[in-house]
Amino acid sequence: MEIKKKISSSNTPHFFSKEMIITKKSLNENQLKFTYQKQLISDLDNKHKEWSKLIKSVF
Repeated sequence: MEIKKKISSSNTPHFFSKEMIITKKSLNENQLKFTYQKQLISDLDNKHKEWSKLIKSVF
């Protein structure tokens, strides 16, 4: 009980919302989605660069 009291009385800001609970599983899934989206964007960027080179070579 004392430990809880010390933690709640500390001056550090809370990094979570008391109204919302996110499970670790959900957090991991969101991280995987984010990583996948970053990879897709990176791939698209590389494809655009390739297309640009092809278009320049044609004209």
